[in-house]
Amino acid sequence: MDYLQLGNSDLHVSRLCLGTWNMGGSKGWGPEDDERSIELIRRTQDSGCNFFDTAHAYGRGHAEQVLGRALAEGDRRSRAVISTKILQCEPATVEEQLDAALERLQTDYVDLYIVHWPREGHDLEAFFKTMNQMKEKDKARWIGVSNFNIEQMRLAARHGVVSLQPPYNILWRIIEPQVLPFCRENNIGITPYSPLAQGLLTGRFSRSTEKTTGIRRKNVLFKEPVFSKAREAASVVDEIADQHGCTSSQIALAWLLHTDGVTAPIVGISRWNQWQDNLGALDVRLSDGEHERLSRVGMEVWDMLPEDATMWD
Repeated sequence: MDYLQLGNSDLHVSRLCLGTWNMGGSKGWGPEDDERSIELIRRTQDSGCNFFDTAHAYGRGHAEQVLGRALAEGDRRSRAVISTKILQCEPATVEEQLDAALERLQTDYVDLYIVHWPREGHDLEAFFKTMNQMKEKDKARWIGVSNFNIEQMRLAARHGVVSLQPPYNILWRIIEPQVLPFCRENNIGITPYSPLAQGLLTGRFSRSTEKTTGIRRKNVLFKEPVFSKAREAASVVDEIADQHGCTSSQIALAWLLHTDGVTAPIVGISRWNQWQDNLGALDVRLSDGEHERLSRVGMEVWDMLPEDATMWD
């Protein structure tokens, strides 16, 4: 496993981050077996992963509880970098919500406390001041954000934010015009979620005629005419994967890992072999031409969507 410094923080995180959305047992991905999830978390840590992402929104805190149980064993907590997220709310409730998250996580601090979504009508400046008070109280070591646009990022940077968690993959390029260059210039680490475009870049839908089911039916990438174009782009991912003798998922992750500014893609798993496959991406070396070709076919999909597109209905 390779490790990188996360933005301007003193955190050194593994190049792959384990996400726990599917471990929350909430609607969307369906229920998961908690004991299996705990085993997976521990096995990923034993494989070299030290970066774990969760949120109160994942099963109303259930994913935090699962992660807390997994890392409570022995010295696992001290070897982990934990990020959790809070929806922007009234500043007066931030500490109460963080305390509840710390109890679920069985720890007295989080390494990275992330604003999950900014909300219109709420004072973002006042919210960041309260978030930084959590740093002063040693309840959060660093502050991050998720799903922020360029104006929000400029404000966030003034308050010492060290990371951005955006949707970003070969097909979904919303951060590239302004946000990605800003983060590079200001040394704000990028930890993309949905790196495999909800499975579109795994070969699952491009190498077969599998139909869209479940939560994916709400994803704009899975709706026509975008879906057909996305499958064409995914076929190029498959082609390059075949040439490298690896999986489509590994190529899609390698594209991110070789994109300047990206620190650690966030990947979710429900089986151990999925994590093993993800690890293989660290050994893939794309040529500049291959990276450019993937960027080009992915942009053809992105160009079908409005500039302010949201992934979910």
